[in-house]
Amino acid sequence: MKISNLTTENTEHSERGVFLHFPSVATADLFLGCALALALLAVLPGVGGARAEGLDSVVRAPASGAAPAGAATHAAAPAAAAAWRFRIGPVFEIGRSGEGVNVLAVRPLFSRVSETNTPESITDAVWPVSSFHRRDDYFHWWALPAFGKDANVRDPLSRHTFWLLPIYCSGRTRAGEDFEALFPVGGSVRDFLGMDELQFFFFPLYLNYRKGNQETDSYLWPVYLQETGPKRERFRIFPVYGTTTTATERATFAFWPFWTRQVFDGPKQHGTSEMLFPVYGRVDTDRQHGWMALPPFFSRMEMTNGETNLRCPWPFFETGHRKDRDKESRWPLWTHTETPTGHRGTIAWPFWWEESSAAGGRREQSETLVPFYHAARSEVRAGNGGEYVADLDYVRFWPIYSREETPERTRIRVPELTLMRDGQGIERNWAPFWSWYVQQEGRGGVDHDLFWGLARWGRQCDHTTYAQLGPLVAWKRPPGGRLDWTVLGGLLGREGEGAAAQSRWFWFWTRGGMDEAGEQSR
Repeated sequence: MKISNLTTENTEHSERGVFLHFPSVATADLFLGCALALALLAVLPGVGGARAEGLDSVVRAPASGAAPAGAATHAAAPAAAAAWRFRIGPVFEIGRSGEGVNVLAVRPLFSRVSETNTPESITDAVWPVSSFHRRDDYFHWWALPAFGKDANVRDPLSRHTFWLLPIYCSGRTRAGEDFEALFPVGGSVRDFLGMDELQFFFFPLYLNYRKGNQETDSYLWPVYLQETGPKRERFRIFPVYGTTTTATERATFAFWPFWTRQVFDGPKQHGTSEMLFPVYGRVDTDRQHGWMALPPFFSRMEMTNGETNLRCPWPFFETGHRKDRDKESRWPLWTHTETPTGHRGTIAWPFWWEESSAAGGRREQSETLVPFYHAARSEVRAGNGGEYVADLDYVRFWPIYSREETPERTRIRVPELTLMRDGQGIERNWAPFWSWYVQQEGRGGVDHDLFWGLARWGRQCDHTTYAQLGPLVAWKRPPGGRLDWTVLGGLLGREGEGAAAQSRWFWFWTRGGMDEAGEQSR
């Protein structure tokens, strides 16, 4: 599981047990959890922690004890790979998912998710102000107004870039060339906005940039500009006069944007076009004929291959027919565009949007009523020429409810304040504050979480049922087994059956169990 896909909902899978217990974790994390638990217990309504016997559990881990909320025990711990989770309301969270993703968060100030077995992590500090992402050896980050990236953190000579907006930039190219710039004083920037190199001196006094064999010089940008190279020659004294020449076209403007003219002289098109803005325009080539009046409001274009376009006036009325697209628009009342792979349309723009597509063995469709309703569905073809199988079914009624169903799980959240389905930074740092009720279902199990663990109940994959009321009382019953229960995190409690039965007295284990009525068995 890639941590870029980890959200608050994903971590719900790893909190299915009902006895408050810490597995074997790093000592620093344990002390941090205890300290924050004691500090915030009095002011936060929901305190929930659990060993993860989640939706993906098949065999229940060995029974282990529980401690009061915010405290840890030294009872026998499950294997280090076991999933677990501890939360204090939406603010503090620490744990590990069944897929080996570690989570530590003090929201909204800090959050970190990381892979157990690979150098992959995302660390946020007051997101979206700053975020630090690492995948294998690649690292990129931002801490506004600065950002940077490094192609290989293990190699001090690797390609990297650092920006302090809007005044400073430095780095190294893939070829090992160093660059540095202090804006607007001067310097050089490499591999920027598609350009191989950009140089300036007291910008806008002088600017030079190069892309391939094309080189451009500008003085008092954007007034004077001259470009040379095999693809294009360009000269400009803006806005008085300018010209651009290629092998098949010559374009000229005078007192831009009022007068522009193009002359086409190539194998694919021959003719002229011109526009006197905002009065009229004309196109007359061997491929296209048309006119414009008060451009861009009124125009009609016809292509020799039968394609047409009419605006009368734009943007309110437009109709166009092309070999790969048909468009009808009565904006803002409605618009509709049809292509060979799908369609797109709006009603009462910008409120209602509809879109569908089918290409490459995948079908997608979505509907949106801004901002209250959004539904999306995608299907993928099973095998070569097989039937389509649902890959995603999502619906959101903002700000009340959302439901997301994938082949692995189904998740319901109430309320739902997020206006995007896959806002990963929001899910890591802000969504828990409005995740009052979360239901997750998958792999034969279901879990209900109310107010961050204040109340939880559900069924595991092995049909063990469980419930928890914050730190007060928790119980679970395996199929055909006796009830295991605990009060105040271990003040009283019982686990196991027969010779393996154990009781809790003041958070200490004793041999022998109590029956379900709470009487000591002999």
